[in-house]
Amino acid sequence: MMYRTKGIVLHKTPIADNKAVFHVYTTAEGMRSFLTYTSLKREKRGQWVKMQPLAVVDLKAERCRNGTMDYLKSVELEHAPGMRSFDYLKSAVRMFLNEALYRILQSAPPDAELFDYVEESLRRFEEKPFVPDFHLRFLWRMTHYLGCTPVNNYSEDTPFFNVETARFMPVKSDAEAALSAWIPRWTEDLRFPDTAAEVLPAPFRAPMLECLLSYYSRHVTTAVSGIQSHKVLKEVLR
Repeated sequence: MMYRTKGIVLHKTPIADNKAVFHVYTTAEGMRSFLTYTSLKREKRGQWVKMQPLAVVDLKAERCRNGTMDYLKSVELEHAPGMRSFDYLKSAVRMFLNEALYRILQSAPPDAELFDYVEESLRRFEEKPFVPDFHLRFLWRMTHYLGCTPVNNYSEDTPFFNVETARFMPVKSDAEAALSAWIPRWTEDLRFPDTAAEVLPAPFRAPMLECLLSYYSRHVTTAVSGIQSHKVLKEVLR
């Protein structure tokens, strides 16, 4: 049976010189795998070019009988990341987001609101000036769509965010309190701050990223613990 769906390309697994499986988070099916072949024909070669990481695509596919993957028939590109200019800072963030989303959305069911949030965020990330803590804001906000939003009980008596309990607790140290104080500011949809003063200071970015990955590992999926690209991100954005 043929069907169409919109999707975000997250991973490619080459099988042979002319065959690959693309892993795509779709509006209709959640995460799906699509088998496609290439050839000397221009339209076939063009499919592979369009299926770049974090590209937003409109797919036409044929459902496979065994249900493990579908056959990709055609691809229409709606949005391609990094087309306007090459920015090594944005490239590092894209690499991290690509790996993080691939691991996080593996077990996520179809969810139109979650898909729209990710798509809109990726588009705005490309259109707006670079924000060095965008990836942190993006992941915190996405917990809302994944059903694991932290409890916002921040106060003078409970200024320390506890990853395990997903709520604020009595302070452990001044350094931890200073880091945790930024989290309540992100409970609203502030992926793109209005001023530089609202951007998380550089010394806090690596600890906040570790906090986020630990939170996702505990409350969403342990697959997050295997992420490697955050090491590059730390070096680039320090």
